[in-house]
Amino acid sequence: MIKKSLVIISIFSLLYGLVFFLTPNFFAEITEAKKTNIAWLRNIGASIAGILFLGLLLVYKSPKKNYDLFLVITVTSILQTIGLIFSRFYNEFSAQKNLIIDFTIYSAIFVSLYLIYILIKYNSIFDK
Repeated sequence: MIKKSLVIISIFSLLYGLVFFLTPNFFAEITEAKKTNIAWLRNIGASIAGILFLGLLLVYKSPKKNYDLFLVITVTSILQTIGLIFSRFYNEFSAQKNLIIDFTIYSAIFVSLYLIYILIKYNSIFDK
């Protein structure tokens, strides 16, 4: 079940990452954000798709060989989530529709907490 959940999170991350990477203008439009930050959206989309999607698929495929990768994915997810929370708290988003921004933040919080949960509760899947 835990390994399958990694696939679900990776697919969700791929979809979310591709929206930012391939259609950052769309995301800016639906959030009514200024389009001056399109490059940042595209960049974070590439990171989400690359690190979370591809990384978690590698962990799913061979968790015993990819413990260090899972640690990097988890720490990266936590740092990105903290960055989102910080930016929201200090009103750094140019978006006018904050509900979509908040959904993004809640999704990031859920994923980060779930990855931490796996590290703590299901560490045995990484045993060599």
